[in-house]
Amino acid sequence: MIATNNGSFPWRTPDTPDRLEGVALDRVTREAIDAQIRAGLDLVTDGLVRRTDPVTYVAGSLEGVAAGEERQGLPGSGGSYRVPVVHSEVAWKKPILTEDFLFAKGGSSRPVKPVLLGPYTLSRLAEDRAYNDPMALAVGFAIALNLELKALQAAGATWIQVDEPAILLEKEDFPTFTRLWEVLGRGVTLRLCLHLEGGDIRGIYPGIARLKRLACLSLDCVRGRASLDLLRDTPFPETLMLGLGLVDGPDGGLRPHGGVVGRLTASWTEEAVLCPSAANWMSFTLSMS
Repeated sequence: MIATNNGSFPWRTPDTPDRLEGVALDRVTREAIDAQIRAGLDLVTDGLVRRTDPVTYVAGSLEGVAAGEERQGLPGSGGSYRVPVVHSEVAWKKPILTEDFLFAKGGSSRPVKPVLLGPYTLSRLAEDRAYNDPMALAVGFAIALNLELKALQAAGATWIQVDEPAILLEKEDFPTFTRLWEVLGRGVTLRLCLHLEGGDIRGIYPGIARLKRLACLSLDCVRGRASLDLLRDTPFPETLMLGLGLVDGPDGGLRPHGGVVGRLTASWTEEAVLCPSAANWMSFTLSMS
């Protein structure tokens, strides 16, 4: 069993300035990682503390993309985000998350997992002023992010989490999603984890578990508990890792000294009954976004 964090870390307090820079961000990153380790997590993130919203930090660093107006209703969390405005061909020119990953890795005794929003969700959020073709736009994002994944792989990342909450809102698009995932994963040999937040996988399972190069399927079992019934009724691939998101951020937060793992282990008996075919590997995941 592995315990991990699926998203950002609740590091802000009422006294925290709106923007932190430089040394302050480094300090908060270290604190976020240390808190996850104290809570008993085996695979940590950098807390995503350098990101002002889930979209802009990565998408806004791609050539051809600029940050637009702020909106509410991010798929999955319902939070705010800046609209990615695509004004010319989307292209990747240099690493975006590598420096952050190396800094986090250097200060962590546990493996660090970079997290980014996937091409399908980005294309659904974007304002397209260049392609006038939804599929071409999505493929453009997939090609660019594939290069970002390869850069992280070259930097030593062994895990990467790709968030694709929008597919749960547009399940009829699953054939398109499958094509984008293939483009995204070309040449990537590390463990790719697909995280689906905000609902269940009815209508796209078992197909979602058969994606090429997928190492771990991470599910939201707080707002998408019906997924557990699907896993009970349809065998889960033996070679695929399964992540169960069982604790949400508002549900008590992090507890020190292994508290999270202890709490989730206490719930394992029920979940094991629901998911007997997935007993080969389980990742209890903590969603803080």
